[in-house]
Parts: sequence; C-alpha cells; structure tokens
Amino acid sequence: MNWEIDNNFCHRVTSSNESEAELKEAVLEAADYAFDLLHENIEDDSMFCLFDWNFAKQRLLIAVTDPSKKKLAKHTVELTLTGYASHIADKEDQQEQIQLWVHNHITTAANFLQFSLVAAIIADGDVDSSILL
Repeated sequence: MNWEIDNNFCHRVTSSNESEAELKEAVLEAADYAFDLLHENIEDDSMFCLFDWNFAKQRLLIAVTDPSKKKLAKHTVELTLTGYASHIADKEDQQEQIQLWVHNHITTAANFLQFSLVAAIIADGDVDSSILL
C-alpha cells in the first residue's frame, strides 16, 4: 500500500478491494503498519490501541491512547475501504468482521505483543462503547 503522511502524522491509505480476502489483507496490513509505529507512539500514559470503525466514512482509524481513550499519540493510521459495502452492507456486520480479523491477528502479532497495550474496538468514535479485543 502507498501510505500518505500528513503534517499531523496521520498515515492514510485507501483500498478499493471488494473481496473478503483482499479486505482482510488490507485491514491486517494497516494494523501491522500501526504496530510498526508503536515504538514512536508509546508514552508514559499510553494504555490502549484503539481500532475505530467509522461506518459512514468506511474508515478504520488505529490509534494509541491514554486511559481516557481521548488523547491520541503522535501517529495515527487511517484505512478507508471504499469497496467494503459491496462485500457487507450492514453496519454491525462490518464492525463484527473487522473485530474478528483484528482480534485473531493481535494474538500472534509479535510487534504488538512486545508492548503492554490493551486492544479495543469502538464504533464511530464512541469510546464509551469500546469492546476489548
């Protein structure tokens, strides 16, 4: 993937894939990309690695946060999936599938496991509805 980095250290990429295998690959590649940035993102108060699925924007935001889940670390990763709705159109089904992919992936992701972060998924920026992975 060709990542673009803006002045606020947001790393962005868009994927137009529509097949489940390609969508999963894009999500896991974005997760690994975010995990590779952890050494630059970890601060004394870092606690969560949040995966925020925004249904309206079809965007997955991955960010390290403090315990309040509101203060984001320096680097964030955004993956927009323009073809996801062609695969699954339902909001809850999309969220559930991403949750499953990420949950299974982090159990073996060495570059994530070397840090003491709690992984959680949220929807549309609602940190009060976070689900631990």
